[in-house]
Formats: sequence, C-alpha cells, structure tokens
Amino acid sequence: MYCNDCGKAIAENGRFCSHCGNVVGIPPTPKKLMRSRADRKIGGVCAGLAQYLDLDISLVRILWFFVTFVSGVFPGLVAYVLAWIIIPEEPELKPVVASQQPVTS
Repeated sequence: MYCNDCGKAIAENGRFCSHCGNVVGIPPTPKKLMRSRADRKIGGVCAGLAQYLDLDISLVRILWFFVTFVSGVFPGLVAYVLAWIIIPEEPELKPVVASQQPVTS
C-alpha cells in the first residue's frame, strides 16, 4: 500500500504514513455518547455509558448503584434523570422492507 500524500510504501495494515505522518485510509469515527435502545433497564443511561467507555454494562450499573447510595440516594437519582434528559437516544434502526409487488402468473 502507498501513502496518498507522499507516495511512499507503507505497511498494509498501517493507519499512518511513517514518512509524512498523514492518516491513511478512512479516519476512525469519533465516539458518541448515546443512550442505548437495546440494553436498557430504565432509560439506557448506564448501557450508553458502558458502551462509550468500553466497559461491561453490569459493572457500570453496579458502580452507579454504589455511588448513588454512598452519596445519598437523591443526588444519584437526580444525576440519572438529568443524564436521561441530556444524553440523546441512539437512532432507531428500522428494517428495510422489500416492496410488496403482486405476483402474476
């Protein structure tokens, strides 16, 4: 594989050119914090945080529960409700439906 900018040969699985430092191929997309639709128990806040931080969902839920009761129930509940309001929900994935055409024989 060759660099698009300087034309030097680079490794096949390389992400950056070792000669000019430019990104090769498609640049990685930035992470977005979104509430989960699939793994939610209440509002999807913990599942969204777990996905964003690359952590286990159960770990995030246990930590949120622990921090809520250590700090007093009210601040943890207020933080959860605010996160539920502020963090956008991930877009709904609608299945593609083939057009219904009558069968003629």
